[in-house]
Amino acid sequence: MAITDTDVIPRPDQTASRTNDAVVLPSLIGQCFSEFIGTFIMMLIGDGAVAVAVLTGALDGWAVAVMWGLAVTFAIYVAGAVSGAHFNASVTITMAIFRGFPKSRVLPFIASQIAGAYAASACIYWLWRGFWSGAAEKLGVAVGQPGSQKLMMVFACFYPNPGSIGVDSSAYAKVTTVDALTTEIILTMFLLVMIFALTEETNAGAPRSGMGPVFVGLTVTAIVGIGSPLTMDAVNPVRDFGPRLFAYTAGYDRIAFPGPRGNEWWLYIAGPIIGAVLGGLVYRYLVKRFLPGKPDA
Repeated sequence: MAITDTDVIPRPDQTASRTNDAVVLPSLIGQCFSEFIGTFIMMLIGDGAVAVAVLTGALDGWAVAVMWGLAVTFAIYVAGAVSGAHFNASVTITMAIFRGFPKSRVLPFIASQIAGAYAASACIYWLWRGFWSGAAEKLGVAVGQPGSQKLMMVFACFYPNPGSIGVDSSAYAKVTTVDALTTEIILTMFLLVMIFALTEETNAGAPRSGMGPVFVGLTVTAIVGIGSPLTMDAVNPVRDFGPRLFAYTAGYDRIAFPGPRGNEWWLYIAGPIIGAVLGGLVYRYLVKRFLPGKPDA
């Protein structure tokens, strides 16, 4: 998932220091470290909650959704003042299109996000190292073999949810590839509409006093709550791709790439990017243009 942006073009009062009235913006290196750390925090808590659910059964679906929302909120508060807290490749791309985020920083941001997600996955794998073999035995799967997405879902996304829906042909029939792609597009579109609304300076209804990250987190909670059974709601290419890379190196082989249905690796990239751009279009032309205040240039 996840997944967020507190302010695409860093405002001086948020991301810069002043020296003799000159605005000093964070360096690219500083922003990349911020994206790495923020994405690491988001994935550590979010996928960590999935690990608790899969490996111990101590959390249900609603609790996991709440934990993902908290993960995003915490990450924004830590890193938002430096990088704008994207943590999501589709957010970075959309901000470059609609809000003037420097295009030269798109690839460095995405690379930092992927690295943060990969590192968080490695950390989760190590923290839970005493549980994997027992969980595989309990689930009746062998790592890298058909059905092992029931265990790999700790890291990456599959459709439908292997834990709650299943991995057999009848489960696959419930959520087709078109269904999954459409779900990711719609949920990511909603996420970006909310991010734009929450960070729009001319939106009188946007939360103030530093409360924006809380409402972005609540948005993610809602998205995970309704989308988890269908696609595990990545709504973020990095949320899936970074951990999928780690799972591949951990021995999941074709379950990781290309995935048990042969298209997971690209579906969770294409869907969120398409949805994010659509969300930007919806907000700009169906919402922002009608807001009272300064007209959109």
